[in-house]
Amino acid sequence: MKSLRAQLTLRLLLGGALLLGVAGAVLHWRLQAALTTEFDAVLRASAESLFAFTEQSQGKVLMELAGQTMPQFVEPRGASVYLLRETDGREVKRSPSLGDAALPLRAGTASVPEYWDATLPDGRTMRFTGIRFPPHPEDEDPKNITPGLEAVLVVGRDRAPLDRRLDALRAGLLFIGALALGTLVALVLWSVRGGLAPLDRLGEAVAGVDAARLATRFPTETLPAELRPIAARLNELLARLETSFERERRFTANVAHELRTPLAELRALAEVNLATPATEEERAESWRDALATTHRMESVSLRLLELARAEDPARVVRREPVDLNAALREAWKPWAARADERRVELQSALPAGLVVPTDPVLLAVILGNVCGNAAEHAPMGTAFRATALREAGTVALLFRNRAGDLTGEDVPRLFERFWKKDAARTDARHHGLGLALAAEFATLLGGALTGHLRDGDIEFALRLPAS
Repeated sequence: MKSLRAQLTLRLLLGGALLLGVAGAVLHWRLQAALTTEFDAVLRASAESLFAFTEQSQGKVLMELAGQTMPQFVEPRGASVYLLRETDGREVKRSPSLGDAALPLRAGTASVPEYWDATLPDGRTMRFTGIRFPPHPEDEDPKNITPGLEAVLVVGRDRAPLDRRLDALRAGLLFIGALALGTLVALVLWSVRGGLAPLDRLGEAVAGVDAARLATRFPTETLPAELRPIAARLNELLARLETSFERERRFTANVAHELRTPLAELRALAEVNLATPATEEERAESWRDALATTHRMESVSLRLLELARAEDPARVVRREPVDLNAALREAWKPWAARADERRVELQSALPAGLVVPTDPVLLAVILGNVCGNAAEHAPMGTAFRATALREAGTVALLFRNRAGDLTGEDVPRLFERFWKKDAARTDARHHGLGLALAAEFATLLGGALTGHLRDGDIEFALRLPAS
């Protein structure tokens, strides 16, 4: 049974039925005890009334009882019987209603009588009490008084009236129990339905959320306290999904825009080659153009794969000691030729032996993009300077070159994917992904990559954990 509603209903019904059963059993026991006690009190009063007719004389127990005095004991097979005996079992007198039936010699004291149930040979079911007591003397003559003489009186009464009352009590309790159980079922169903209604409404609201409704937020003020954390977590999840979907929409749109131009060039080359005759040299030139366009597309695709790698939270960052001087030299090598063309000189002032524990592959991507940005976009004939600062628990690498036509409004956008400043970054070999990728890799390493304009220079600060 996987339904929360069914489980809750079943448990409440079982618990309620158990409580009703226990309460009914206790009530029946108490009422039965009260009715039996009342019946025993009447039985004891009958026995005590017979004490007045019991006497002792010259060591013997006597009873003088006229039938008209207590007629309930006279009628054969009547509802009341008695049997008077001495303690040795000798019978003194029995009621005509008892007939020839034998009764056990059981007795308690006058203050604590003994009670029991028994069925007579003629089928009558009776409740009996037995009392041992000293009979009063017939007269005041000391000769007629025997010290320690006692008699045993057993008095019985048909318990059919008591049984009928107990049966009526049981029937009433069963009727009331059935009515209470029916009421309990109705209350439980109503309570469970009303109690789970907010959960049902929340479930319906969640079921209505799709990719087009990620802006949906669930109100928490009107929800029960138990559902508020769930709604809050759902709101947080929807916010993250909305951000992720929006980022992916922008990402897809930018990718489509970036790939549109090289695809159009390839199509145009193919159409020209198919539509017009060409010399061998013209065909070779066309293939060279197609190859260059393909390289551009490959470059974009590889960058996109690197970005996807940066966004994978399951990726494990491998840390090992890395010499920052050596890492910077290796990152500059691929750009050295381009820097020479543009007369951009690397001036490194990193201290010798500067080592940090980090991922060398990710660090190489970060440094390579920073170096490539300087080699490609620093004004011609300027310097690209690298320095380092030790801060509390971190090492800050500072890279600085002339900003050219970059403005303060441009700096935050340097780390946006596919952003290219029209005047300075229109080269088809670049896609505006490098610094965005470097910033994301810096975050993966536990640090940060930031940019600032200082006195006409653009300065990038790469902060890495020192331990």
